[in-house]
Amino acid sequence: MRTFTTRSCDARHAGFTLIELLVVMVIVAVLATSVVLGFVGADREQNLRTEAERLAALIELARTEALSRNEEWGIAIDRDSYRFLVFDPDLNRWQISADATFRERTLTEATLTVKVEALSIPASEANKDQPAILILSSGEQTPFDIDFTPTWDSRLWRVHSDGLSRTATERMP
Repeated sequence: MRTFTTRSCDARHAGFTLIELLVVMVIVAVLATSVVLGFVGADREQNLRTEAERLAALIELARTEALSRNEEWGIAIDRDSYRFLVFDPDLNRWQISADATFRERTLTEATLTVKVEALSIPASEANKDQPAILILSSGEQTPFDIDFTPTWDSRLWRVHSDGLSRTATERMP
């Protein structure tokens, strides 16, 4: 009678070779690099979108403040920053809002371009003491388009209003 013995794998076939392990490690490294680079680009896009949506929300909040306080508000916009102003009738001039919510904001990864009533306002003519956009105590505001143009190759975001309806944000083609 014959007896069969089962033999386990011999030592040569017991595991992975060094070459197989190195190939797997290279594949994992390439995949991890592509994922990280994808997140870095998405992060910049998300920051730009967040900044555009923040400005739209702040404009709506400023409209509410202008109505409730019976004050005239404005927005001064430069190439890389924007700030909210409040008109002081006693001094007969615009003052930068003291409220921390409406503090000056500076952009590092985008430039701002303003069109007020379909007329472009060059950044060189921007003045910190004069608003480009008026927000009246009646709730009306100057019709405008504010473009957030990224410093990298991507589509811009636009914050806009016709002067009566809510301020909206959209990604331009």
